[in-house]
Amino acid sequence: MECVRPSPKDLEDYFRKRARRQVAKDRTLSLHCKLYEAPVHLIGQQVTLLYHEHDPARVEITFKGQSYGFLHPLDLHVNCRVRRYHNRYLAINNPATKTPTGGKLPFRSKNKEDQL
Repeated sequence: MECVRPSPKDLEDYFRKRARRQVAKDRTLSLHCKLYEAPVHLIGQQVTLLYHEHDPARVEITFKGQSYGFLHPLDLHVNCRVRRYHNRYLAINNPATKTPTGGKLPFRSKNKEDQL
């Protein structure tokens, strides 16, 4: 049979399952009760995951049609030791917030007449 041509090498990748997930603020997302690390610049974005059920180690992440590679499983022992600074960047990005005064309190007179 001369009309039969060989199948492409990556034929199995055409039959992967898709799942939509949102990347959390700590760069994680879950798929089938397993946590994975995502790239930093995808935090808060809705991404598409391409995977095979029989091979959970190969999960590819795509955003707006562009592939960002394969996800790494989250190492819980390392992740629990990472320091997180809550509201650290809030004061930097918001000019309306006041800058800290270094712990100094405003001067208050001990006379009750001066406070009135």
